[in-house]
Amino acid sequence: MKYLILKIIEEDYGCEGIPEGEELLCRVLLQDESGEQVWKKLPDSLLTEQHLEEGDSLIL
Repeated sequence: MKYLILKIIEEDYGCEGIPEGEELLCRVLLQDESGEQVWKKLPDSLLTEQHLEEGDSLIL
């Protein structure tokens, strides 16, 4: 399904940092083609590798 990226927020891991063996996640507000909005946790690496920013489209 195709989504519009409305908002990207990096997860706050506090002073402990990212737990060992886990990947940095971002909370992403997505809007589907019917206008429904949903928050998803996506790996930061996915967003970075595909150069995705707010306002871009994403297919999941």
